[in-house]
Amino acid sequence: MSQDKKNFVAVRTQYYKRNAAQKVLAHGYRKHSNSPNVYEKDTRHNFGMRYKSLDDCMAQYKATSGRKPQDKMNVLFEHVVVFSEGQFKERKPNKKEFDECMQRYIKAIHAAFGFQPMGYELHLDEGHTDEKTGEFKRNIHAHVYFFNYDFKKKKAPLRDLMKKGKDENGKTLPLNHNFVKMQDMAAMAFKPLGFRRGISKGERNRKHLDKGTYVVSKKLSEIINRYDKVRRLVHNLDKDITAKKLKLKEQEERLTEYQELEELHNTKIQPMLLAFENLEDAFKAGQDYEEQLNRFNKLQSEITEKDLKKAGRKIKKI
Repeated sequence: MSQDKKNFVAVRTQYYKRNAAQKVLAHGYRKHSNSPNVYEKDTRHNFGMRYKSLDDCMAQYKATSGRKPQDKMNVLFEHVVVFSEGQFKERKPNKKEFDECMQRYIKAIHAAFGFQPMGYELHLDEGHTDEKTGEFKRNIHAHVYFFNYDFKKKKAPLRDLMKKGKDENGKTLPLNHNFVKMQDMAAMAFKPLGFRRGISKGERNRKHLDKGTYVVSKKLSEIINRYDKVRRLVHNLDKDITAKKLKLKEQEERLTEYQELEELHNTKIQPMLLAFENLEDAFKAGQDYEEQLNRFNKLQSEITEKDLKKAGRKIKKI
């Protein structure tokens, strides 16, 4: 069955330790933002729901287990639920309609896996202008947050979630059935708004792919896996720049060096990251990703991981 590119809903997940989790939550709840892809005039249209803070969950964890979460524990499990702009514009769900669907998704995840819901935030203030058409394309998505602990079973579900499982022949499944299930849950939850399931990475049957398509698909999967690490580096660099900028307000003599780093971030790093996310979204949604792949390759050729690490070291010295 071919996927309608105009009404997909897809889920990306990531997990974080405590320090990184606090930065992620600050971004999601818009406690600060310096991203060129965020249009602050539209931030007032964002909305969501908060059930428990990270501190509340940490305190409950200590009361339940008798100890604080270890530093190496991944405490935050983030789901980024991506919606096609076309369907969102056509359906125009109000806050109540959207919240009912999101509550359905959150409850399904909690019931199936045990993660403690923390809240969500729908972002309607991000996007970019197409260089060719001049059209503004909005990146509509929701950050959904879970604490990595099942307070009934007294265990962290994330570790078990990573197990792919085996088929009837004892071979490891090519896809993690847990994450496939999450895509299904998102499709069921947002079906009342007219959304359909996005296609998971690697979900196409490779036996039906021609050699050329298989090679491109395999290479793209490798790029996505590699740049997951880069995305985390950029995310941390983004937050460090914000923190350092506040401290340097009274140090005019050092602003020139900072502005050079900020220009690097705005003109090269952030566009590369946006191009990567657009490529990843298009690939997962089963869309034609040739244009996004070409743009990403061009941008990522202009800056290397070495440059990113160098910029990170430099900003820490300012």
